[in-house]
Amino acid sequence: MKEINVMGTTYTIEFKDEDEDKKLNELEGYTDLYAKQIVICNLKSRDYYKNVKEKTRKKAENKVLRHEIVHAFLYESGLDCNSNKSYSWAENEEMIDWIAIQSPKLFNVFIDLEILQ
Repeated sequence: MKEINVMGTTYTIEFKDEDEDKKLNELEGYTDLYAKQIVICNLKSRDYYKNVKEKTRKKAENKVLRHEIVHAFLYESGLDCNSNKSYSWAENEEMIDWIAIQSPKLFNVFIDLEILQ
């Protein structure tokens, strides 16, 4: 189990096999905003990933972890429920995926330009 700081709040990160957590039967990961916990499926426990290279599985797990971390940051900032009265951009799975998928590319540019901090 790992811990991360999300805007001053400690979240734990756990990797579990699909059969350890019934939520992982339908999801590759989830964020429990009340327990301050991120749970990621060990994808090697899924039939689909059993014959996939370890490097490929790890990339997929990392993408899921980035996705769930974005959810945690949006929740802790209050944007998950306050960006609109209807289903909002801060809860939109496409938006969360965009941030999760593009963030490594953005960070690489920031690092190359030495503007990360």
